[in-house]
Amino acid sequence: MKQSISHKELNGYLDLLRDTMTDGRNFPPAHVLFFDSRSFYYYFAKCPCGNKTVEEILLQMESCIPLAITEESLQLFLSAYKEKDSNYFAHSFLESSKADFLLLIRHTAEDEGKWHAVINLCDGLRQKNLC
Repeated sequence: MKQSISHKELNGYLDLLRDTMTDGRNFPPAHVLFFDSRSFYYYFAKCPCGNKTVEEILLQMESCIPLAITEESLQLFLSAYKEKDSNYFAHSFLESSKADFLLLIRHTAEDEGKWHAVINLCDGLRQKNLC
């Protein structure tokens, strides 16, 4: 399990992600469409976010990211227990969750009420995972 992060670190990471996801300089031209949430994730994973990349920050706060249960992520999760190559599916499930989390940040960043709900959710997970 990843080392836990402090409340202050979590808030700092969330602020950096919020800034990155709302800064127009990080987005491709308007004619570029993302095929799915994964392609969205891979595009943003390498974007600078403070003095790290988005991917590095998400790795640090992995235990604080809410898991979105979609049909695709559920299939990946179940596959992790059925397949011989379960490490690949577990990794894929985490990537899917991170992609959904970036989309959540993107869609809630402009609404203070929704944004505070995301912060509270992540901090609740952080506290729960301290044990």
